[in-house]
Amino acid sequence: MSEVKPQLGVILCDLDSYPVDYIECLTPDAPGISGNPVGFFENPASWQGLPVAYAVARGARVEPLVNGEPEAVEAFWAASEKLAHCPLVITDCGFFFYARKDMRQTANVITSGLDLLPVASILTSKDIGILTVSEPLAAKLLCDHVLSSRIVIAGMESEPGWATMLTNDHALGNGWDQALLKEGVAAVMKREFGPGGRLENIGVLVLECTLLPEFRQEIRKYTSVPILDVASFALNALGKGFDAGASVDAVGSPSAGDASVQ
Repeated sequence: MSEVKPQLGVILCDLDSYPVDYIECLTPDAPGISGNPVGFFENPASWQGLPVAYAVARGARVEPLVNGEPEAVEAFWAASEKLAHCPLVITDCGFFFYARKDMRQTANVITSGLDLLPVASILTSKDIGILTVSEPLAAKLLCDHVLSSRIVIAGMESEPGWATMLTNDHALGNGWDQALLKEGVAAVMKREFGPGGRLENIGVLVLECTLLPEFRQEIRKYTSVPILDVASFALNALGKGFDAGASVDAVGSPSAGDASVQ
């Protein structure tokens, strides 16, 4: 029996460097829609062997998108229609969460890591931390959220390289590299989870910016709270995730007489 590999759909904001509106990458070595490295959503090798279909939300330029302007929201809906065949669709920018405000239903789309806030709210009675590319923009987006009284926001906007991510082309070499971005994450984590930091007493951390999941290991150095993000959700939902069966298959099933098996 051949292995079933469900296709992940990814909606991309409208960047200068994207030459096409739609592309399917059926193998990890397929050419991506941009030259950005592994860890970026638009690189198919980031998805651990899952086939990926990309749809660019033309009209969702960065500035309209992060301000929730109607043209960006409509572009989201148009792109989601192109990916209706995918069992799960995510986006490459947490500010697509603005699409939730018009109350239209998405059958197969997680607009943002911020869609995981209800899950975060049942994991803790403490405040919920959000790590974002921009604290002011995230605060605007979430000001009327049902959980706003429990939300604490920390932003990356003051760290070198991160401001570039709010421009209409953050292609590799445009004022940043992954090492620089990682240094910024470490600086913010050390400050905000340290004594007196805004995230010091939170019970769970949600990653808004889709660049942040690739730095989960760095973030984990500074906190023991659960970390929720859309990339990890997608990989576990469509990929192998926690696969204890693989270990059992590799070493053989435990014998019936094994005293350790109860």
